[in-house]
Formats: sequence, C-alpha cells, structure tokens
Amino acid sequence: MSLPPDSQSHDPPWGPAATVAWTLTALLVGVLVATGFYAIWAGDEVRPGSTMSDGVLIAFGTFISTPVQLGIVIFAAQLRRWPPADYLGLVSPRRVEMMIALGFIIALNLVFDGILYAAGREVVPTFQVEAWRTAVDAGWLPWLLLAIIVVAPVGEEVVFRGFLYRGLAKPGWEVHAIGAIALAWALLHIQYDWLGMAQIFLAGLVLGWFRWASGSTLLTIAMHILINLQSMIETWIKMEYFS
Repeated sequence: MSLPPDSQSHDPPWGPAATVAWTLTALLVGVLVATGFYAIWAGDEVRPGSTMSDGVLIAFGTFISTPVQLGIVIFAAQLRRWPPADYLGLVSPRRVEMMIALGFIIALNLVFDGILYAAGREVVPTFQVEAWRTAVDAGWLPWLLLAIIVVAPVGEEVVFRGFLYRGLAKPGWEVHAIGAIALAWALLHIQYDWLGMAQIFLAGLVLGWFRWASGSTLLTIAMHILINLQSMIETWIKMEYFS
C-alpha cells in the first residue's frame, strides 16, 4: 500500500520550527477572526448556553475559522514556491487504499464504541448532546451537521495531516511526526474528557499512518468525515430515541 515519498522537486518545505509557528498562527488567527465575527453578529444579545458546547457557536466558529486557517497554510506553501495541492498532499488516493481505509474506519468505530460500553461510559459524550440540543433549539442543526461532518474534517486534515505533516515528516522521522501530530490534534479537542481525547489520539495515529502510506490528505479527509458522520448518527439516535 505504501507509495514513494512525497516529491521534493520544489524548494524544501518549511522546517519543523517554522512549520509549527505557521500552524499555531493559522489556528490562533482563525479563532480570533471567528470570535470577532461572532461578537459582531451576536451584538448585545447573549444566547442562553453560549458555551463551548453551544451548537450555534460551534457551527459559526467552524465556518469562519476554517477558511482563515486554510488561507494561511496555503499562503505559507506558496511562499516555498510549491503548488498548494502538492504541498498539502491533496492528491487522489488509489481505489484499494480507499477500500482499506473504509475497513479501518468501521473497525475503529466499533472498537471505540466497545471500549466505552465495557467501561460503562456513554457512547455519545455530553458535549455532543448539548451541541445537538442547542442547535436544534436555535434552528441551526443543518449548519451544525455541515460544520462537524464536512467543514471541520477538511480544515483539520489540511492543517494537521497536510501542512504540519509536510514540515515535520522528514526522511526517517515519519513515525515521530505521526505521533506528535496525533497528540497535538488530540489536545486541540479539550471539550472531551481524557478517554475521549485518548480515542482521538489513537484515531490520529491511524489517520497519520494512512497519510504516510498513501501520500494523500484527501484520503484522511474522507476518513475523518466518516468518523464524524458516525458520531453524529449516534448522537441523532440518542436524541431521537433515547432522550
């Protein structure tokens, strides 16, 4: 399944320190811009439940911050005189890779749900329940679903498994890069408890391995979308039939 390493026919990618700096800049600027736009949009009206688990805030923030973050990493790639698609690994995977990835995602979701069930924990975390409820109350559920299932996976994969991976995965250091990126990605999801973050870390390792093996961030985007889709389907089942 492995493909040759990504082509280095262009200027060298950003080094690890510069790559981390660009990534942090993209994430921080995205959050700041989204916060500013949300403050302007909301005005003096204080929404009940406007916390980290507020579905409207999640959707709004994702729609605003993601394009900003993508714009910054694309700009950084162009500064190295790379076509952004090549730098970020936005190349089509092979059909067999897509089939294997699908099997991995199904197995991964089953294992995660089994771990939660065996530990006596709720399969659907409280954060997702509250996000769903507040989005429904505000009439924002379709936008929340679009943000979580499509927009967030695209943004996170391009920034983490695309841009960050390109700068950290030097020859011989791919395994270290996969682990470091998975850890950083898990720590970004502070809305979950330690078990949820551990699951995200393990999922990040799987996504990172497929990024290395296929050379395609498009493949990890598709895998991430499937993970979030399954999560939202489980939330829908809980809210509609077990609430």
